[in-house]
Amino acid sequence: MIDISAEQLGFGIAAISYFIFALLILTTKSNSVQRGLLFAFSVVSVVWAGYYAWSLQLPYVNSGSYLVENSRNLLLSLFLLAALKHHGDWQNFFLNKSVIATLLGFVLWTAVGLNHWMSQHLIYVGNLLIAILQLAILEAIYRKTNVQQRWQFKPLLIALAVCILFDFVLLAESALFARIDSHLWQARGFIFTLMIPFLVIAIRRIEAWGINVYISRDIVLQSTLVMAAGVYLLLLAITGFYLRYIGGSWSELLQTSFIVLGFALMLLLVLSGTIRRRLKVFIEKHFFANSFDYREKWLALTSGLKQIDISHVDRHHKILQVWLQSINYGKGAIVQYRPQGELKILALHGRAPLTEAEVTLLQRYQSQYANQNWQIDLTEPQGALTADLAKDQLKLQLLLPIRTKAGLWGVCIMQAGNEQKLQLNWELRDYLSVVSEQIATLLLLMQHSDKLSENAQFIAFSRMSAFVVHDLKNVKAQLDLTLRNAQKHRHNPEFIDDTFSTLESMQQRLDNMLLQLTTKQSNERPQRSFSVAEIISQVIEQRCAVKSPQPELIVRQDCQLMLDQHRFANVMFHLLDNAQHATPSTGSIKVYMQTTSTDLLLNICDTGCGMSADFIEHRLFKPFDTTKGNAGMGIGVYDAQVFIEQAGGSIKVSSTIGEGTTFSIHLPLQSEVDEEETTYLSAQGTL
Repeated sequence: MIDISAEQLGFGIAAISYFIFALLILTTKSNSVQRGLLFAFSVVSVVWAGYYAWSLQLPYVNSGSYLVENSRNLLLSLFLLAALKHHGDWQNFFLNKSVIATLLGFVLWTAVGLNHWMSQHLIYVGNLLIAILQLAILEAIYRKTNVQQRWQFKPLLIALAVCILFDFVLLAESALFARIDSHLWQARGFIFTLMIPFLVIAIRRIEAWGINVYISRDIVLQSTLVMAAGVYLLLLAITGFYLRYIGGSWSELLQTSFIVLGFALMLLLVLSGTIRRRLKVFIEKHFFANSFDYREKWLALTSGLKQIDISHVDRHHKILQVWLQSINYGKGAIVQYRPQGELKILALHGRAPLTEAEVTLLQRYQSQYANQNWQIDLTEPQGALTADLAKDQLKLQLLLPIRTKAGLWGVCIMQAGNEQKLQLNWELRDYLSVVSEQIATLLLLMQHSDKLSENAQFIAFSRMSAFVVHDLKNVKAQLDLTLRNAQKHRHNPEFIDDTFSTLESMQQRLDNMLLQLTTKQSNERPQRSFSVAEIISQVIEQRCAVKSPQPELIVRQDCQLMLDQHRFANVMFHLLDNAQHATPSTGSIKVYMQTTSTDLLLNICDTGCGMSADFIEHRLFKPFDTTKGNAGMGIGVYDAQVFIEQAGGSIKVSSTIGEGTTFSIHLPLQSEVDEEETTYLSAQGTL
C-alpha cells in the first residue's frame, strides 16, 4: 500500500490545481503583460508544488527548494508590479526601474542562497522581508484602485494576501525557532489550493487586463460539490487539532456520528437531483452575471429548430419541445388565436387540454394585451386578468405572446415543477423575448409555406385547365368545320365516314381532357413513329380549312418521327392558326419541310403583319399573353416551345413588321424526350 503524507497530498492537489489554472489562462486571447506574468507564475507554481510533492523536502534547505521558492516569489513580485501600474507592452515593463531593481535583487538573493553565503536563520529573515514587500505592493494596489473598480480586485487581493500572510507566519516562526513548523508546512499546499478559485474570479472581473476566462456552470457545480467535501474534511481536521492542543478525546458515539453524518451529507449532495438543481440556481444567481449559459442555450435552440421538418404533421409539437427545453420546463402548449375569438390548440406537451379557466384567461389576455408584447407570470398577482378564475384550474405559470406584424398571433403557455420554476425577472424576460421571436419566425414560415403549397396546387390546376380549354377550342373548330361541310356533303358516303372518324377522334380528346381534370395529371399517350408530311397535311385539310388563307405544304423530303403524334399535330395547328390570324386572306402561308442526316427542318412562313423584336423577346413565348383578345388563350406558342424543347429541338422566330414572320423548327430525327421535364409539365397540365 502506498503511504502518502499530508504534505504530499496537499502539494499534489496544488500542482494539479495550478496546472488547470494555467490551462484556463492559456485559452484566453489576451496579450497583456499581466496575462503573460500570471501564466508564468502558474507554470512555476506547478513546478513548485510538484517538487515538494515528489521530494518531501522542506523550503530553503537545499538548492532545489531554494530555487523553486525564489522563482515563484520573483514571478509573483513581477506580477504585482504589473498589476500596480499599466505598462502597455513588455518592453516598457522591463525598462521600468522598479522591475529592473526587482530582477537584480532576486538574482543577487538567489546567488546568496545557492552559495550558502548566509546562515539558515538569515535566509528565513530575508524571505520574510520579501513577503513584507509583497504585502506592501498589495496594499498599494488596493489604495490606487478607484472605489468603483475595487470590487474587481478584491478576490485577487484576498487570494494573494492569504497566501503571502501564510508564508509570513511560516517564515516568522522559522526565523524565531530556526526550524519549519511541520503542521503549518503540511497545510501550505491545501491553503494555496483553496485560494485558486479567488484568482479565477479576479481575472474574470478585471476588465482592464483583457483576460476573459470561461468557466461553465457545470464545472462550477461539480467544483462546489468537491469544495463541500473539502469543507467537511477541514472540519474533521479542525476538530483533530482542537483535541490535540486543547485536550480531550473522541468518544465512540461522537466519532461514529460525525463520520456517518458526513457521508450522508456527501451522498445527499451527489445523488439528490433537487438539491443539485437548487444549488445550481443559487450559483447562477450569485456567482454568474447571467442566469443562463446563453452560448449553450442558443446552440441547443438553433440545433433543435434546425432538425424540425416543417412539412411534418408533428412540427408544432417539436417546436414546443424545443421551446420548453430552452428554459428546462416540462409542460406547455402552443395556442393560436383564430377569428371570432376562437382558440386553436396547435401542440400540447406533458399536460391535459386547456381547462375552461385557461380558455377564459387566454381570451382575456387577447383583449387586454393585443397590442403589447407582455409576458405573464401567474405566480405574481395579475389583477383583472385572473379575477374570478379558480387557481387550481390554471395549470400554467408563464404565458408568452407570439406576435407578428399583423398583431397577436398566438401564445405559448409553460409550466414546471416547483424546483424548476424560474422567476420572470428582467433577464428571463429578455431571454424569452429573443427565443419567442426566433420561434415565431419559424411558425410564420410554416404558415406561409402551407399557403404557398396550397396556392401551388391551385396554380397547377389552373394551368392544366387553361390547356384543356385551349384544346376545347380546337375541338369546337373541328365541329364548326364539320357542320359547314355538312350542308354540301351530307349525302356523300365518304363525307359521312370522315365525319364519324372525326367524331371518334374528338371523343378521344374529350376523354383525355376529362381525365386530366379529374386526376389532375395528363393522360400520357405512347410515342409512335409517324410520317411528318402526312400529319401536317391532315392538320391543314381538316383543321385549317375553315380560315383563309389556306396553308400550303412544300415537302422536299419526308421523314418519320418517334413522338406523341396527337401533340405534334396540336403544335402544328397552333402555329398555323396563329399565322392565319396574322395574315390577310390575300396573303400566303407556306410550310417548307426538309431533312438532313440528323434533323427535321420546318419553316412556317407567312406574309402577315409581322412582329417587333421587342414583342418576340418579351411576349411571344410568355404564357397567357395574347393579342387576340377574348378569342385567344395565349398558350399556343408557349406549348409549341415546350414540346419542341422536350423533344430535344429548338424553335426560332424571325419577323419584319408589315412583311411577315418565319418560324424555324429543328427536331432531331431520333428524339429523346426529357423524362423529368415531361413529368413536371404533366403535373402542370401542359401535356
